[in-house]
Amino acid sequence: MQNLIHKSAGQTCGQRPQIEVQDKDVGRDASVVSIRDATPDDKGKLRRMFHRLSSKTLYRRFHLPYSEVPEKTLALVLDVDHQDKESLVAVAEGEIIAHAMYARAGDSGDAEVAFVVEDGWQSKGVGKLLLSQIAEKARLRGVETFTGEVLGENRRVLGLLNAVFAEVVYGIRGGLYHFRVPLRMLKPAAADPLRMLRRAA
Repeated sequence: MQNLIHKSAGQTCGQRPQIEVQDKDVGRDASVVSIRDATPDDKGKLRRMFHRLSSKTLYRRFHLPYSEVPEKTLALVLDVDHQDKESLVAVAEGEIIAHAMYARAGDSGDAEVAFVVEDGWQSKGVGKLLLSQIAEKARLRGVETFTGEVLGENRRVLGLLNAVFAEVVYGIRGGLYHFRVPLRMLKPAAADPLRMLRRAA
């Protein structure tokens, strides 16, 4: 995903209800994943998640060859107002394993979205759930369309967009897919909070 850094400051509101996604299997490979609002207190955990990402995943998220995500960027992705800018995290075993955010473009109904899932948790359903939840929050706050950019090589994210949204409009420029997805077209089954999520071996 692109390097999503927008203006918009605000105080973080109080704790909001979590969406608990529990694996009914209590074996060693089972884990509990929760989706919740990000807070400034998550800065250290988010830094650790970015540090655990492969160089490929990090580049696909920011479109920059970071060896380490700058502190300024960490602060900006956590600076939200829960209206025009939101940030969600997926947490398992006390650690952040995925992050998603949107930022509204001025007074329009469009908002830019970006998200990343830790390598070991990819293809486990975490990204699908996280994207569905942030899309639903944005829709309830008056956002009509998500926009964004994806590297042409990032077929996994392109597939994820099609799995979550019933309509995805693409334009290709300079090796980037520029997408637009109407939030009214969110697939109802995409955000099933009872789906089972398994940790990577």
